[in-house]
Amino acid sequence: METIIISTPRMVNELHTQFHQNVLTLIDRIGPQTLEIEAIHTPYKKAFEEQQEALLIIRKSEVTAKIAEQDRTRDGIFRGFVDTVKGGRNHFDPEIRNAANLLWNIFLHYGNLVRKSFNKQTAATDDMLRKLESPDLQNAIDVLHVRDWVDKMSEENQKFDNLTHQRFNESAGKTTFRMKTARMKTDKFYRVLTSHFDNLLAIEATNPVMNEFIIVLNVIIKKYKDILAQEFVRKNKMKKELGEVKKELEELQKKIEN
Repeated sequence: METIIISTPRMVNELHTQFHQNVLTLIDRIGPQTLEIEAIHTPYKKAFEEQQEALLIIRKSEVTAKIAEQDRTRDGIFRGFVDTVKGGRNHFDPEIRNAANLLWNIFLHYGNLVRKSFNKQTAATDDMLRKLESPDLQNAIDVLHVRDWVDKMSEENQKFDNLTHQRFNESAGKTTFRMKTARMKTDKFYRVLTSHFDNLLAIEATNPVMNEFIIVLNVIIKKYKDILAQEFVRKNKMKKELGEVKKELEELQKKIEN
């Protein structure tokens, strides 16, 4: 028996972090003292904590991208609402024109929301939505049949506000840890761990608890090797399909040129 070899560098960041978390959870469950690996466990755990912090930075950037995308979405809704009301101002029905002009005055009061900063736009939109709850404006909304625009603007503004609350605190953004370096350190101590037990196995110096640990560790490794294998097959399939599409496009281009 020996520990199964796995290529941790092939793992994406989330999978890599999850793998090491599973290994450390196993160690904590049995106890580093019981396994006689305190000297290895301490720096391994510290390296893993640095990796977790580095992953937070990556996820923060993902949230930032989602915030920008959501801002574009709510801007589009606001512009569509404004254009719809603007069209009503030229309607032949005086009741519709009056309703449109009432709402238009609200737009004039708050100005172009899309030009405001993120937080100011969120606050101004919330305030505008509260203003639109007044009876006369509620009637104008019904006359113009723009209730769906109001509801959608409220929905998208709330989504944006929810995303901004997912931002990580400023101190997380200032951390000096980065994923590439953190992963290398975590992998280094993991290799020290597996080499330690392989050396003990080679000289038959393990005890029953250590043997049980190695068995369960190999189950964890096997699970992640299967995940990597599935991912490899999926990527190869996608690569093949993209190659076929590229070939078809090249053939089509030749036909067009001829």
